[in-house]
Formats: sequence, structure tokens, C-alpha cells
Amino acid sequence: MVSKPSNLRNLLAASVFHPHQPSFVELETHLGLARDALHDAGLKETSASGRFIGLYNAGHQFMLAAFKISGYRSGDGAGHRQNLFASLEHAVPATEKDKPVFEKAHRDRNNAEYHGMPVIYSGSETDALTSAIKNLQEEVELMFRDWKKQRASGSK
Repeated sequence: MVSKPSNLRNLLAASVFHPHQPSFVELETHLGLARDALHDAGLKETSASGRFIGLYNAGHQFMLAAFKISGYRSGDGAGHRQNLFASLEHAVPATEKDKPVFEKAHRDRNNAEYHGMPVIYSGSETDALTSAIKNLQEEVELMFRDWKKQRASGSK
């Protein structure tokens, strides 16, 4: 079995991801945007489609932070979001169980944005996506805390 870090190195070698050393401000920005989107998605007055987009955007921002904390960033071209969603468990192993939820959200977002298809999420689907995003948030916040400690101690 290939380890998760080995898989990330393989994706780097294939130019799916690129090496990246993030700044504190960059990571704080991703995390702040993610927290705000997650908060807004939870407001009672937010429409169902607004809730979905907020959750999706929160997940995307948390994923960007996770990969950057791990020393990687996705390319800027077509499919960069797909690469994040498809490879997330390599940067954040605890999210592997949520992969089907994230992949469905990504497909639904693409269908809505590129094909004009409506996004219709049941209460249980919204709950599953919310739970997956909160799990991702918890893991990424821990990664960020550890990243800051490492920087403060002068180690890499």
C-alpha cells in the first residue's frame, strides 16, 4: 500500500500539484473565508441553494488550506478543484470516509454552474455535507495549529 504522503509526492511528480510554501496571512485568509462561508450557510434565512454554495465554498477553502499546509497547491488550470476534491484524503487522511459526500457536492456544483442544473439537496444530504465540512474544518484547524507551532519553534 502506498502511503498518503507518497501519493502526494506522486501527484507532484505528475504536475497535478506544485510545491508551495504558504504564508501565515495566506492560510489565515483561506481559513477565514471558510469559516465565514460555513457560518453563513448555517443561517436560518439562507436559501437552500445559498446553503449548498456556502458549504461547498467552505469545503473548497479548507481544502486549499490543507494542501498548502502540507506544502502543495493545485494547478491553476481546468480541473484544479477536481484535483483537490479527488485527492483530499492524501492531505487529510481523516476525510477519506467523507470522500463520496465531497465528490457529490463537487459534481452538483459543476452541474449547476456549468450546465444550469438545479441543486436539490435533501435535509439528510445537507446534514451529511455539513458534517463532512465540519470534520474537515476540525482536521485543518489542527494542521494549522501544528504548522504555526513548527514555524514558531524554527523547524520546518
